[in-house]
Amino acid sequence: MNSNKKYGYLVRNTMLFTISSFGSKVLSFLLVPFYTSVLSTADYGKADILTTTAGLLIFVFTLNISDAVLRFAIDQCERQEEILLYGIKVLLKGSVLLGAVLLLCWKLIPAKWESYCYVFLFFNFFNSSLNQIICNYLRAIDRIRAVAISGIITTFFIVTSNILLLLVIKIGLAGYLLSFIIASLASIIYGLLQIWSFHGKIVFSCCSPKMQREMKHYSIPLIFNGIAWWANNGIDKYFISGIIGVANNGVYAVAYKIPTILSAFSGIFVQAWNLSALKEYEKSDNDHFFANMYSAYSTGMVVICSALILINIPLSRLLFSKDFFAAWRCSSTLLLSMIFSGLSSFVGSVFSAVKANKICAVSTISGAVVNIVLNSVMISKWGTQGAAIATAISFMTIWLVRMIYVRKYIDWKLNMKTDIMAYMLLIIQIVFEHSRGHAYPGQILALSSIVILYRSQILRMFQNMKK
Repeated sequence: MNSNKKYGYLVRNTMLFTISSFGSKVLSFLLVPFYTSVLSTADYGKADILTTTAGLLIFVFTLNISDAVLRFAIDQCERQEEILLYGIKVLLKGSVLLGAVLLLCWKLIPAKWESYCYVFLFFNFFNSSLNQIICNYLRAIDRIRAVAISGIITTFFIVTSNILLLLVIKIGLAGYLLSFIIASLASIIYGLLQIWSFHGKIVFSCCSPKMQREMKHYSIPLIFNGIAWWANNGIDKYFISGIIGVANNGVYAVAYKIPTILSAFSGIFVQAWNLSALKEYEKSDNDHFFANMYSAYSTGMVVICSALILINIPLSRLLFSKDFFAAWRCSSTLLLSMIFSGLSSFVGSVFSAVKANKICAVSTISGAVVNIVLNSVMISKWGTQGAAIATAISFMTIWLVRMIYVRKYIDWKLNMKTDIMAYMLLIIQIVFEHSRGHAYPGQILALSSIVILYRSQILRMFQNMKK
């Protein structure tokens, strides 16, 4: 594919994923005042623990097979549907095993959870896993528009079910959890109909035993990568709940809502980039496609991050009700962690393209170890801010390890000195924000310095967008 087609393919997919993800991300952001007024800090903290736990279960009980479905369905031009069926088969086996485990936990472990929490864990696991498999398969067969519409459907059902269950029926935490199950189920039905329309038939046989082994060989290292990535994103919530209480975890969970803006930008681009990386990987990077995209992505992340830090406190006053306002103290540090999380995902796409998933696992496990050690020390001293700092350092560790290893697989030239200076300016801006009076002139100076530092990249980005 020539250079113009490469950029065109990436831009088209980015626009479609924007349509798919933007609504749900904006909704997650705009519904914060609603959630914080309807739910208590303890309820919100419990809901966050449940959804975080469900995310961990997906990695363990599905062998992370959804990533293998995407990777191998792209390579396999014929009989792609057999790869999909094998992914669903792995999910069904994992679901039976998880059901037995949750039943034992409910009967034997004296937990404080109500029975519906275990039911939510199972159905959230199953629906989320199946939805991931279906959406990854739609990406592999280049039905990106269907993925975008699926995201819109999810958003619609979250809004309507939240209004019905929280405002009309008023069933509190149970209604909040149930709304996500309803939304994912609607997305699954739509996705299956799209796959049916594409193939026009039902296949009852899985791919060959050789292909199944290759898929497992590809996905099993991603289990450890996924668990470690989950630990970097979620283990701090368990530390906070255990050390300083579940109510503080509710505040900490809300602190992630402003970083959600940056993660939305990151997630949309990375979804599109993953497809381009799998299709366009070349070790030489002669046309500088990979280097240019890394530079543009890094620039956008840093500038948006700095702007969000500047308006973090006014936004928090607008969005966070009552006891939740204290969440602003963690939001800016979590914004910094989102930069390194996004950059790590970008570099990870290169490892996926060459099927070097062990490096992804090693780097992410390194970050998880750092996260666990720092959480155990920092939370008791600095509370939720200690957890945020631990998360930022752990993602920075993952990024560093991956940047060291990626040079083995791609020859790209990056201006790392500029990036490092920009990261230092962000840290200085966060220090300004936490000083008396929040030092807004200093924060504005930091943002202006970042824009000047990246002026050539920003100008190039606008020129390319114009083209």
